[in-house]
Amino acid sequence: MSGPDMGRTHARMLRVSTLALCLEAGVALAALMTVGLSREPASGEESGGGGGLFLLGLPLVAVFGVLAAFAVSAVLVLPAVLLGEDLGRRFESGPLRWQLALAALAGGLLAPLAGAWGWAAGATALAVAVLLTRHVRQGHFVTLLLWGALAVVTAFLAGGIVLYAQD
Repeated sequence: MSGPDMGRTHARMLRVSTLALCLEAGVALAALMTVGLSREPASGEESGGGGGLFLLGLPLVAVFGVLAAFAVSAVLVLPAVLLGEDLGRRFESGPLRWQLALAALAGGLLAPLAGAWGWAAGATALAVAVLLTRHVRQGHFVTLLLWGALAVVTAFLAGGIVLYAQD
């Protein structure tokens, strides 16, 4: 009988890439909230409001966000990692080059919806998820969860400091 599997499995890769995409969404939310709150409201806009409704709807948005991250991980990130490794072996080059190229190509799926900025954001988000998923081992999820949560809290804290300094 052999011991528990300590290596990379598809389930571990899927969990880590889903977590990576969720953490990236948290950092993006912090940045977008800081930019949105720092700008002056237009002449016909309300300056505040909607905060309570936003807080009530946040759990529902979070559930759909995790489901979307899981789907993107299964459809785009895992194939980019695995296909990049196969192409690297076939063409006798490093798999990282192929994985990042496939992530950029998959990020291009957002270009018709959001233009060049959408392509850049999608390619960057997928590239980070691919890089974090490449070398998954047992215990990698917890480490990523702790450091990623610290990064999200730091992003929100930095945004709060920027907003406080503007007043």
